[in-house]
Amino acid sequence: MNVIETKPAIPFKPYHEEAGIVIYNADCRQVLPFLPKFDLLLTDPPYGNNYSTGYRQGIYRPSTRITGDLLTEPLLNDVAELTEPLLNDVAAIYWFAAPDRLDIVLPIVKRWELVNVLCWDKGNCTAGDLECSYGKQWEACVFAVTKKHPLIGTRDRDILRFSRGNTSGYVHPTQKPVSLFRYLCSRHEKGLILDPFMGSGTTLVAAKLEGRKAVGIEISEKYCEIAANRLRQGVLF
Repeated sequence: MNVIETKPAIPFKPYHEEAGIVIYNADCRQVLPFLPKFDLLLTDPPYGNNYSTGYRQGIYRPSTRITGDLLTEPLLNDVAELTEPLLNDVAAIYWFAAPDRLDIVLPIVKRWELVNVLCWDKGNCTAGDLECSYGKQWEACVFAVTKKHPLIGTRDRDILRFSRGNTSGYVHPTQKPVSLFRYLCSRHEKGLILDPFMGSGTTLVAAKLEGRKAVGIEISEKYCEIAANRLRQGVLF
């Protein structure tokens, strides 16, 4: 007699749900064990550099700091371990990272098959010391797979030039442009997308615009509400 293994029900109610897009307001480590299989992991985890900006004032503004951004390595290891069994046999992983944190991120992502370290050229300089360092114009995106499979479209270069554009409407300190995430989604066959560090919901907005289903998890209720509003309002940035 064959026994079909089933997972228990998720002990969290969705914070927001619409047309195949689901948001959970929780620590992702508490939700991941209850989730189904996914085809694409697209996420922008904490970088571990206690993000702040020196713009507009002569000192760093505490209001721009992201709570818990320093506590990354154990967190990222935990999340990767919990995510690994959730990925289908042919799945893709896009994991953003600060260039100076690749020594931490690469060993974590190498549990899968590493394909590229992509360079996202932001088109402008953001964050950091405005007087004693070079402007930070790029961020890394580690691309890995559970099993190699063809990308949709042409063989593009490993430098992704997607400008952050006018950031006045951005609602998260490290928010990425929707156009970048739509592009990454479009390189793969339609399937279920996971973002365990959802932030303001850019992955989910991109998924919705690409006609895909997705699950986002975010520990901050503030950003869950922002993400839900972006989805309701059809925000394109």
